[in-house]
Amino acid sequence: MEHNVQIDFQLLGTTVLPNDISHMTGITPDDEWVKGERNKKLGLPKCNIWSIRSHAKSDELTEHWLDLSEKLVNSKSVIKDIAETGTVKFTLIVNSSERIPPLTIPPEMSEFAGFVGAEIDIDHYC
Repeated sequence: MEHNVQIDFQLLGTTVLPNDISHMTGITPDDEWVKGERNKKLGLPKCNIWSIRSHAKSDELTEHWLDLSEKLVNSKSVIKDIAETGTVKFTLIVNSSERIPPLTIPPEMSEFAGFVGAEIDIDHYC
């Protein structure tokens, strides 16, 4: 990660398979795993995972939301229906051993999160 901030949007543990989510939304995810697919012996991952990350070259959440919203907003009703079968989450990833940049969540991101029923999680890595 070039910059200190990134947003990850995830659909977790849904009854809709990750590949089907991609087809239904028309979005190519960054990660797409079926429960147990990565390591059958250990049963990893523990649930179905479909996720897409922002790739803006910025430390501003607004820029990262703009990057994601271009992909997500047109499929928000489909995403909401899928989310009702599992968990939907935004993870704000902060990767910094020095200062933590300001984390101002854009109103449009909050509105989208509320519409699809998403949790907002903040992970700080040093």
